Amino acid sequence: MSKAFKSFTELAGIERRHSTRNRPQQNGLAERANRTMGERITAMLSKSRLPGFFWGECISSMVHVWNMLPTASLSGTTPFQAFYKRKPDVSHLRVWGCTSYVHVQRDKRNSLQPHYEKCVFIGYPVGYKGWKFYNPVTKRTVISERADFDERYFPGTSKAQLEAVPSFSCLPESLPLPNDTCSYSGLPPLQDEGGDNHFPPACPKTPTPSASVPPEEKPVLPLPLPVIPPFIPTVIPPVTPPQIHTPLPVTPPTAGAPLEPPHVPRCTGRVRKPPGQWWKLKQPDLAAI
Repeated sequence: MSKAFKSFTELAGIERRHSTRNRPQQNGLAERANRTMGERITAMLSKSRLPGFFWGECISSMVHVWNMLPTASLSGTTPFQAFYKRKPDVSHLRVWGCTSYVHVQRDKRNSLQPHYEKCVFIGYPVGYKGWKFYNPVTKRTVISERADFDERYFPGTSKAQLEAVPSFSCLPESLPLPNDTCSYSGLPPLQDEGGDNHFPPACPKTPTPSASVPPEEKPVLPLPLPVIPPFIPTVIPPVTPPQIHTPLPVTPPTAGAPLEPPHVPRCTGRVRKPPGQWWKLKQPDLAAI
């Protein structure tokens, strides 16, 4: 304990209490929190495939998320809500260590260079409205508010793994089929110290002829010929030509027969008049009435 810390506590009126050596039970609450943080950091580093020197960014991100989770000591509320008197916004939370595509600003590229770069998400920077990323190629950290996240892949710091991450998730159009079902990659079978195989051969071997019966004395059976059904020609019915209907004869009118008068459309005898100019009439004076 430094002298500066002692003077600070004395000026602030803070009482210092020390625990006995090798007795973590006297500070059980803090020790339990330290163990919880240690276990979560180990799981996050293992899942993200990041080396151990990222433990600082890891614990900062873990505590940031931990303060937004409800706890029983605060009656089901979150530490963030108890301190700021409002509910936390969790829309910005992302899976730590996942692949991210960070937007490159215009002053850092030209028109022919890509507009994004593949990075690894490593945390939430304090005092910024954005995320913090690590670029394994340039080995630099980037803070940006424009990024796309692929939370299914965790490339780590390896360049090969970062390049192997597909830009778009799609299935191959066709899968290659092996030519022979009994052919494999050519690897020898596993053997133990005694030289015996653990697994039987993939393809059954051809049984060797027995020693009692010579191979020339075995009867050879002829292969059966395939039965071909007789050919039956298909009978096609004759095509019947379409029938042509003869028009009925038109009988000319008989001489001297009365002819019907032509049809004349009816029309009214009323004389059409243009519409009157009713709007020009003088309106009555309502005040005089």
